[in-house]
Amino acid sequence: MSSQKQPTVLQMFVAEVFGTWALTLFGPASVITLVSILGGGPAALFGIGATFGFIVMIMIYTLGHISGTHINPSVTIGLTVIRRFPAKLAGLYITAQIIGSIIAGLCLYAMYPEAGKAVYFGATLPGHGVSDGAAVAIEALLTMWLVFVIMGVAVDKRAPPGWAGFIIGMIVAADIWIGGPLTGSSLNFARSLAPAIAAAMAGELLPLYKLWIYLVGPIIGGIIGASLYEYIFKPAR
Repeated sequence: MSSQKQPTVLQMFVAEVFGTWALTLFGPASVITLVSILGGGPAALFGIGATFGFIVMIMIYTLGHISGTHINPSVTIGLTVIRRFPAKLAGLYITAQIIGSIIAGLCLYAMYPEAGKAVYFGATLPGHGVSDGAAVAIEALLTMWLVFVIMGVAVDKRAPPGWAGFIIGMIVAADIWIGGPLTGSSLNFARSLAPAIAAAMAGELLPLYKLWIYLVGPIIGGIIGASLYEYIFKPAR
């Protein structure tokens, strides 16, 4: 009987590029399609949340056995801080995630050169009446829940097998359904970077100016979410 071959570091790197590319393309593209092209409406938020949730779920089931499908610097940093992920691979993963996001940004600009402008190519921005400081706090809270759930269903070896992709996809969707109107519910610097790049290429720089919110908030939330689960529930290794 042949032993199971472990993924190489290169394969893990490429898996993170592809997974992040898919997330940061399909998610913002759903915003452009449902809001700019189809005119929005009450069901648009549900459709956007579902799209993000589905693509996260799909990528986890497709690439989870290769890289763990972090596809989010907040996840990588949170797991690294609590020593659930090797620090020597953290920079490699984050680099792969940024590369995937840049590719997605170029794709968004090429695919929706006109329709994308109306919604900043699906960029995340604070909603009406939401200050930058409040947006950071909201992003931290929403990302905390995401990484807390990831700890419970994917990191903790006591979790029932086979459910991680579905449940993580659902918490992403739920975060968007409640946080979308407030901050865009990014949870992920790479998710915000892709449309910001596309918008900048079209001459719209506002998403780039606000990008720091979606770097600081999700990283803080990711560390808190991972730490809460790790030190309260002491998951099996």
